[in-house]
Amino acid sequence: MPNPKGKLIKAVLTFKDGDKTVEIRPAKGEAVSIPYGQIDKWAYEYSNQRTIVMTEGKTHWLEVDYHLQDARKILVLEMQKRDYIHILDAVKQHTGFDVEIEGNAHKR
Repeated sequence: MPNPKGKLIKAVLTFKDGDKTVEIRPAKGEAVSIPYGQIDKWAYEYSNQRTIVMTEGKTHWLEVDYHLQDARKILVLEMQKRDYIHILDAVKQHTGFDVEIEGNAHKR
């Protein structure tokens, strides 16, 4: 996930079904906890070129659109190649949301 300066840092994505929240815990910094009821959309995109955050190569992105009170928020996570299908399946299993496929991501 990006830190406040836009640099990608490692994070752990956890679905907490008991609390009905998704938690993103970065290696450094504060965790982000999003209640399932505040999530508006999940989206997946695949890129095989240089991206906004200057990563090169084949990259799998997961976007979480959510709201806190009246503020709309977006959190973008880079997923590892070996994990992205499991994560997309977990989103549906835990939150009930279908992940929207965007761009050229129909390779799944």
